[in-house]
Parts: sequence; C-alpha cells; structure tokens
Amino acid sequence: MERNTFKEAFAYALSLLGKRDYSLSALERKVKEHFPELGEEELELLRRELLSSGYVNELESARRYFLRKVEKGWGRRKIAYHLRALGFPDEVIKEVELTTPFDYTYIEREVLKLSRRKSREQIKRFLLQRGFSFSEANSLLKKIK
Repeated sequence: MERNTFKEAFAYALSLLGKRDYSLSALERKVKEHFPELGEEELELLRRELLSSGYVNELESARRYFLRKVEKGWGRRKIAYHLRALGFPDEVIKEVELTTPFDYTYIEREVLKLSRRKSREQIKRFLLQRGFSFSEANSLLKKIK
C-alpha cells in the first residue's frame, strides 16, 4: 500500500469523527468501504494510530450516546441494544451501564403526561418498548396513582 493511501484513509477517518462519534469497528467499516484497497495490516495500523492519539475513545463515545438517549426517555435495554448495533464492544457497554448514573426524571415526566390520556397497561407497554424492565415499569407506574 502506498503511504498516500494510508494518509488519505486516516484523514477520512478524522473527517468522519469530526461529524460524530463512532465505535472503532464502525469507523473501520466506513473507512474500509471508502478505501477497499486497504489491507488488514494497514487497518490495524490505522486502529492503533486512532487509539493511541486519542481520536477514538469508545468508552466516552458510548457514555455520551447513553446520556443522550436517557434524556430522550430510553431505557437501559434499548440503549444497550443500539450501542451493540453501532459496534461497541460488550465490555464497553457494561462499563457504561455500571458507571453512568441513570436519571429517571425525563421518563417520569413523559409517564405523567401519558397518564392523562392512556391506561396503565398502555403506559406499561410504552415503557417496555422503550427498553425498561418490568420492575422499572412497575415502579414508574406507582408514581402516577
């Protein structure tokens, strides 16, 4: 591989990271689509360079994603599912789930609004679809008596 192609691939990866956060595997997939001529050793070099220079920090990216989705009223299960789909490793997802405080105020407000026009069963289904566990849904429903 020419050194120019690696530089271009690295610049492309940085331009992608300038727009939004990526998991390492998702970023690698995008770069590979754009530069199919890159070999496995070049991709490994790119991976190492991005990690060592601090351009990719999967833990912080996953934590930011987690907090954004909590503010939208998503539950832990749904967030974890989407993080997996975005290519974040299970260790990173578990670490984020364990170390990031979960704020229920956003979903509590939504549940209160829904309680004016929906039945408890409909609200429970809504919460389950949002990725909350049965116990979380029941505890949130207790607040709207």
